[in-house]
Amino acid sequence: MPAVMGLDAGESAAIALAEWEADVLLLIDESAGRREASRRGIPNTGTLGVLRRASIEGLVDLRSVLDRLLATNFRVSTSLIADLLAEEADRKR
Repeated sequence: MPAVMGLDAGESAAIALAEWEADVLLLIDESAGRREASRRGIPNTGTLGVLRRASIEGLVDLRSVLDRLLATNFRVSTSLIADLLAEEADRKR
């Protein structure tokens, strides 16, 4: 399997495997990997998408899990975090 230009071996492999499945949701955080998956028509989401859905389903407290996630080496824009928290606040109203 040839690597996808600009992606590491793990991301390339995940995309290649996802192409073999008809009913798949690829979990991938790297923006270049998500763009490539989307370009290939592979439905995908990232960690924040999973946490957002879990919050909508009432499975987690979004602020709490985001605080814990941000205490690690996970990188994300502060504006995206603010948008997620604002969306959650709107949902709770």
